[in-house]
Amino acid sequence: MNQHDSTIANPSLKIPDKLFQPAGAWIAILSFSIVSLILIGLGGFGARILNVLFPVASLALGWLLYFRYPILYNGFVWWLFFLTPFLRRICDWRIGAFTESSSSYILLAPFLAVLVCAHSLHFNLSKTREQGTMPFVLAITAVIYGYVIAMIHSQIPIVSVGSIEAIVPLSPIKATVALLEWITPLLFGYHLLVNWERYPAYSQNVKRVFLWGVLIMGIYGIYQFLVAPEWDRLWMIGSGMDSSAGSPVPFGMRVWSTMNSQGPFGDYMVTGLLLLLGCQGGIVAPAAGVGALSLLLSLVRAAWIGWFLGMISLVLSLTPKQKFRIALTLIILTAIIIPLTTIEPFSKAIGPRLATLSNLQDDGSSQVRQATYAILINDALGKVTGEGIGSFDTDSAILVLFFNLGWIGVIPYMGGLIFASLLVFTSKTKNNNDIFIPITRGILIKSLMFLLASPTMRGAHGVVLWGFLGLGLAGRKYYQNYYQQQILSLVSNKSTSK
Repeated sequence: MNQHDSTIANPSLKIPDKLFQPAGAWIAILSFSIVSLILIGLGGFGARILNVLFPVASLALGWLLYFRYPILYNGFVWWLFFLTPFLRRICDWRIGAFTESSSSYILLAPFLAVLVCAHSLHFNLSKTREQGTMPFVLAITAVIYGYVIAMIHSQIPIVSVGSIEAIVPLSPIKATVALLEWITPLLFGYHLLVNWERYPAYSQNVKRVFLWGVLIMGIYGIYQFLVAPEWDRLWMIGSGMDSSAGSPVPFGMRVWSTMNSQGPFGDYMVTGLLLLLGCQGGIVAPAAGVGALSLLLSLVRAAWIGWFLGMISLVLSLTPKQKFRIALTLIILTAIIIPLTTIEPFSKAIGPRLATLSNLQDDGSSQVRQATYAILINDALGKVTGEGIGSFDTDSAILVLFFNLGWIGVIPYMGGLIFASLLVFTSKTKNNNDIFIPITRGILIKSLMFLLASPTMRGAHGVVLWGFLGLGLAGRKYYQNYYQQQILSLVSNKSTSK
């Protein structure tokens, strides 16, 4: 849905903060939350009901917010990605057993809520050229192509490469779930772009959401490391994460907080920490402190490097006054974090991982990735039509793209991603007070760097990548139209005065 305003709001105008307003939206959100808590309180019986009810209710509430309260809709989507994996673990704990992903419908909730954005595509597809949405349309077309190929290849034999099962049996259900993971990030970014008039409200909303998200996820992440709650231990052992996420004991876990694993958590936490640089208020410092410490405890090196690259990009884009403010913030954050990381038990977990940054070639996980890439790259580059989305999974984005989409799908998909990224990186605005634009560029650099470590263009990772691409392009279009309107207004006033 794209509701164009007759005038473009002044970019310096701040959206007022109103607690629990509009009332109708918050009544629906609070009812949704209370019912979920009641069902969890009923034990295994309630948890089984919630496993089915939660995704259905998320879709229904997302539908309501999308049409009636579009700003709150965006925040609702982000919170679903923050908290749904944690809710799934609590449900498993209440049931008393680990639930396989194929039977854990609750994890579909954030993707179903984002699927409502397909309305934006329906309403605006005919205006692709005028709205500048071609990069998203190309990528969406590539994903739909991959889904069609997957449906044609209803059953693909398993191909084992060493200990890695690269190509998996594909069913229509598995292909459809994969479609949700691939297409929903694109739909969300597209939705943000076509509603570019709301950019000031969107940017303030996402900063507020991530401010509270970093605080809550950071606090729980530290608690998770210190205590190793039962529900997290159950999930860790049942999912097989004990081979990659540490040990299911206090002080032994690699932190993933409320999310599904340490990779997505690191991605979201870095995104939040970068956004916090544009926030103000009394909770910014404590949020940054617990967020940074939990990020270090995740031991995700790609996230650490991504934060560093994002910060470099941000600093290079700022005015001297903004650079001073950022430097002051970093000094305060460093003064908080360094003492914590040098004491037990934090130093014992963080120190050895930091040491591996200077010698990645000898790291075991890095060597496994390189070996997998070397074995499969020739086969991947030989895929013209691809095997269909959901047919292949590994830690390499390049391998996943070529096996899933083939050359026919990779060219439009990567073409759209590269073109959209270039538009964001090369766009210039005359409003130096809007720090959100350079922050968005920093987040995109971090997200693109993540592609070197894993296929982060889909799922929870993908919502960050494509979502902030949409926000960056929305900001670009917003300022272009705002200043054009200002020029036309001046010309009109001069003509009238003659």
